[in-house]
Amino acid sequence: MTRGRVLVVDGDDAVRSELERLLRASGFTTSTASDAEAAIAEATLVLPDAVLTDLQVQPVHGEGLCQRLHEIDRELPVIVMTAFSEMPSVVESLRVGAEDYLVKPLQGDTVLWCVERAIARRKAKREHEELSRTLNERLVMSSVREQEHSEAEAQQRAQLRALLENLSDGVAIADASGRVLMINEAARAILGFGDADLRTVDALYSLEAHDLEGRLLPNERRPLSRALRGEQFVDHEMVLTRPNGERRRLVSTGTSVNDENGNVALAIVVYRDVTELRRLEQQHDEYVALISHDLRNPLGSIVLFAHALKQSMAKKGLTEDVKIAERLERNVWRVQEMLEELTEATTLESRGVALKRHVCDLQELVAGVVDRMDGALVRRIALETDGSSSYVVLADAPLLERVVANLLTNALKYSAEDAPVTARLARKESAVELDVIDHGIGIAPESVKMLFDRYYRTTEGEARAKGLGLGLYIARLIVEAHGGRIDVSSELGKGSTFRLILPSHAVLA
Repeated sequence: MTRGRVLVVDGDDAVRSELERLLRASGFTTSTASDAEAAIAEATLVLPDAVLTDLQVQPVHGEGLCQRLHEIDRELPVIVMTAFSEMPSVVESLRVGAEDYLVKPLQGDTVLWCVERAIARRKAKREHEELSRTLNERLVMSSVREQEHSEAEAQQRAQLRALLENLSDGVAIADASGRVLMINEAARAILGFGDADLRTVDALYSLEAHDLEGRLLPNERRPLSRALRGEQFVDHEMVLTRPNGERRRLVSTGTSVNDENGNVALAIVVYRDVTELRRLEQQHDEYVALISHDLRNPLGSIVLFAHALKQSMAKKGLTEDVKIAERLERNVWRVQEMLEELTEATTLESRGVALKRHVCDLQELVAGVVDRMDGALVRRIALETDGSSSYVVLADAPLLERVVANLLTNALKYSAEDAPVTARLARKESAVELDVIDHGIGIAPESVKMLFDRYYRTTEGEARAKGLGLGLYIARLIVEAHGGRIDVSSELGKGSTFRLILPSHAVLA
């Protein structure tokens, strides 16, 4: 039985043939195309489960092909293949909806892992959507209202049970008294109960559960308890210890059905085991870290050679060649910075932000960041306060300095060369606020809500930004780890205000 259909798009016949051979040997059905138009025609004729395409496919670029494929099916996973020097184009492809990317030369195991992961994600999403739609239709019909005819009610219950028993996701349904009305075989397998007698919610609570920080999850925060209180939630993740001692990562979605008086009559929780998915994600993070580590040494050597080449050319009076060497050196440094950002973002996502908190004055911290900037830039920055006596916070100063430096640098970058930038401090009850205000190009309203997302860059800033679009994403992770928040207000052509809010009650207490 085929593991899925993969469309391979590459103008190189040898690459296309080798990928087709690799995928077929692993049980996939394949189709191929040598250019974008052929790929669109093939996908329209027989929709694949995933597309593996070269970034430089003709006559449109990889991100253009990705957009056209998503016009056929917006959920179609597209994996782009690229050389490392094309990272800005890769980022653009990810921004417009590409699922993942592969760096050439390709490794067979990596290609198969990416394709398997993309198809598995699509299948899981489809099953979840179908489950949600089916439950919504069926459970409304079989709520707490008694049916006029018990035969019709029994038939409905039998149909619903048959439906739920055949789902791959686990489903548990309980009434307002805490009695378990139904738990399907998938839920028993996911929770590890087997044939155990599960008549009440308390029986489910016999399993030990922890949140993702390792804290014991009290019964009132368990998914069924939350649903019985009328809460609706999606993708609540926890670590559950099965009766045999095995620890599993579970994601749950909960909802409730109310009676005619508005009281909760039924609680419905859907469980999904994401242990293997999280393992694959960890492998992906390790893969990114490994690539970054292996590239640092050759990049360092290139920097040294470029510097030596520049000095040699300068001594010989080769002015134009010196400029070429300088451009080479700058580009290598830019690649190194992109690697550092990519590695850091992956580390922060997988391990969280490890803070070394100390009492620090935010006014002094901002002033220190400004003092370390280039003299011409310093003259453009004005530091203002609201006159409060203290702006003390409990924070990891080096990490916070990075956030402040990022905000100030962006404000300067996206403003005219002589435009002023204001850093304004204020105390608001138990918090300290820092506003970084510029009068630059501004941000479009549709971009504001995505500005702190991974890999996102605004259309207005693409001509000036040369990174991966991770700076503000990393800043958000750091600020949220401090218990604060960061947001932005902006108007095109008039400038932007980035606001950093940090709690200080722990210091004042």
